[in-house]
Amino acid sequence: MKFLLLLSFLPLFVVAQPGPELLFLDPCGMGGYGVPLQDIARNDVQVMTLGVGTDDVPSSSGNCIRRVVNYEHSEFLHEKDRQGYWVIAAPKAGDVLHPDSLKAGLAAGRLRWGPGALHVCYKGYGAQHDGKGWMMMEPRDWERSIVRITTSEAVYLAEMTITLLLPDGTLDVRGRGVLEGTPLNIQ
Repeated sequence: MKFLLLLSFLPLFVVAQPGPELLFLDPCGMGGYGVPLQDIARNDVQVMTLGVGTDDVPSSSGNCIRRVVNYEHSEFLHEKDRQGYWVIAAPKAGDVLHPDSLKAGLAAGRLRWGPGALHVCYKGYGAQHDGKGWMMMEPRDWERSIVRITTSEAVYLAEMTITLLLPDGTLDVRGRGVLEGTPLNIQ
């Protein structure tokens, strides 16, 4: 009798479980697109949307983060912060990156080239969705950076600027480059 009673409830348990397609739904619409900084024939950085959720599967709550990452042939200029951690350098408008000061900083271990990601904006989903849409990451150290681009012809240094267009969370990424060994005026 108990067995028959248990069998009568079995269909309820099966129907209540999510299907496999629901386990892989992406609340952030992850994807990306490439952006050329030096030559329109090749993308140098990529704008990506990443979901950072809770530990449950599927993630029912978390944040969507929009960021800019480098491709293999490009590298960000990093500098040591006051605590000794490597961060992507954020030059200011009006600065000039001189080849001699760059070479001296690299030799002294204050600067280095490497991969990186600039987190620009975020928005919540699930329980963390507040209805405000995309929000800017603070501090705004993502607005301007230096990217080293290696091609088969030459090596370039590019000033990369990012403008965040709200409320859509659209990133306007632009680059302006010079040959390595030439002073780069930051605008």
